[in-house]
Amino acid sequence: MTDEPARRIAILTTGRQDWGILHSTATALRDRRGISLRLLVGGMHLSPRHGRTIDAIRDDGFEPDLELDWLAGGDPPAETQAADALHLIGEWLRHERPDGLLIVGDRFETAAAAFAGTLSGTPIAHLHGGEQTLGAFDDQFRHAITKLSHLHLVSHAEHATRVIAMGEDPATVHVVGAPGLDAAMRSDLPDRTALERDLGVDLRPPVVIVTVHPATLDPDPATVAASVVQAMDAVDATYVVTLPNSDPGNDQVRTALTRAVGAAERRVAVEALGERRYWGLMRVADAMLGNSSSAIVEAPAVDLPAVNVGDRQLGRRRESNVIDVPSDADQIAQALRDALRPATRERIAASHPPLADGRAGSRVADIIERWRPPIPPRKASIDVAQ
Repeated sequence: MTDEPARRIAILTTGRQDWGILHSTATALRDRRGISLRLLVGGMHLSPRHGRTIDAIRDDGFEPDLELDWLAGGDPPAETQAADALHLIGEWLRHERPDGLLIVGDRFETAAAAFAGTLSGTPIAHLHGGEQTLGAFDDQFRHAITKLSHLHLVSHAEHATRVIAMGEDPATVHVVGAPGLDAAMRSDLPDRTALERDLGVDLRPPVVIVTVHPATLDPDPATVAASVVQAMDAVDATYVVTLPNSDPGNDQVRTALTRAVGAAERRVAVEALGERRYWGLMRVADAMLGNSSSAIVEAPAVDLPAVNVGDRQLGRRRESNVIDVPSDADQIAQALRDALRPATRERIAASHPPLADGRAGSRVADIIERWRPPIPPRKASIDVAQ
């Protein structure tokens, strides 16, 4: 038995895209006697336009310790969001002085949080470093966050190799799998009937989940959305469309998708499904369509075929469920037809990812529980061969 005081670990979640990843880790950390958890909830979580998903966090049994509204009721420019996030997170870190800050992924608000942590002298743990998405500025943010972080919790050995190649100390890099996949093992996921009641649509097969976010390095971020809509018109299915995040160009994408939903039957649009409904829907769906990382990172856990459109996820490691196509309506439609064939699902199931075992969040919690954050938070030197 030790008299060491519980270490205060803050977790930042900025929207639906990362709470699903963080939920199992937050649950595991909350149950550790040596950890005092602080949950910081900000950005899109507080926005009615993006589904006010802070309510889903409360439904999961968590009460935020701090709410950070850098959207201020609208969708300000990304640089304004990042600046306000830096200020709000930095103020809390400076006053509260947690022992560590856990962040996930590659968004600009997350990069602002990493910068705030660096300026306040807060050690940073980072989930999902070492990955690549060459079609969006997220790629630069992710690698910048890696260089600002002190503990690296990566989803695959390939990503660990990349983090180490960036000069990070191998002793700080741990392969844990993707915690977002843990939700696939939840026992409380809604079935088809419950989802039909909640969504107000008959989920008659085939069911396709559509998610398109702005590809921030494209000259026209709405190009992919227009091609996806044309493909939807060409392939008869029930389409459940989740609307885009707050990246630059989201208004054009949102307009294209909402018009498509209103133009035909068996289509419904939602701001955010929440973790339970999203994973329940993935369990009954027949395919995914769009350019979201969820199709590449999370869909393999339920052997769900995914048609990935355009370059937004270029460079990201793929499992066998992904069918890559350019932003061309005819090719998207043909790829979607291929994805909906029973033989495709059988092929994918034969190569199920080994780390999709429902225990990634526990592995992360184990590592953080053993972690002794560096004080002051110095980084290891980078040796250069002569």
